[in-house]
Amino acid sequence: MEKILEEIGLTPGEARVYLALLELGFSTVSPISQKARVSISKIYSVLEGLIRKGLISSIVKNNVKHFNAADPERIIDFLEEKKKKINEEENEVRKKLPELRSKLARAEKKPIAEVYEGIKGIKTFFEEMLNESKRGEMNYVLGIPREVSVKYEGYFLHDWSKRRIKKKVKTKIIYNFDAKDVGEKRAKLKLTEVRYMPKEIQTPAWINIYQNVVATTYMMGENPFCVVIRNENIAKSNLAYFNFLWKLSKK
Repeated sequence: MEKILEEIGLTPGEARVYLALLELGFSTVSPISQKARVSISKIYSVLEGLIRKGLISSIVKNNVKHFNAADPERIIDFLEEKKKKINEEENEVRKKLPELRSKLARAEKKPIAEVYEGIKGIKTFFEEMLNESKRGEMNYVLGIPREVSVKYEGYFLHDWSKRRIKKKVKTKIIYNFDAKDVGEKRAKLKLTEVRYMPKEIQTPAWINIYQNVVATTYMMGENPFCVVIRNENIAKSNLAYFNFLWKLSKK
């Protein structure tokens, strides 16, 4: 019964005190405290809480305050009052929804940055990217180092690429100049275009661009991570940079 009382909104202390009072009848603070296992320092605030909920009452006899539990039927009244209050709050929230949605729309225009740490975190981002990408859309990848391609191709990138193709999501990839052996294999995949950056440009990280998302991934070293920014203007700026390098890059 104690657990049920907690689930309908009583604190653990309130539940124990109410049940104790049902057994004790009119009682002073000390016996209630002992039976309910609530310290004297906390018992008064617990009793006040139950009085506010209408589940106990108090009287003064011989200058000593006594407390008594309300009939258990009062619990039903308490729940009815809670339901009424929840309904009123729901109606108020519904009235405010247009205003709240307008705030959300304004917030979406601000850059939102997230950091995914470790290989598992990076895999999580890649799964999100695949889930969010739609059939026929283009994903852009800039500056993949050879070391990363060789190390993680079999770990998860190969399987991810197969699922991307199955979903009919296209990609353009600009590899670092020294990753031609890896890029040639990737170029054989469907819905995949590959080029290579000029020899003098080497990047230790790579950038993914899709929809309004730009992700910079660094997987070299012991602490790989991925910084993801969701912002339309930043995505457009990076895409313009990608397209500039795509024209400079060679097949």
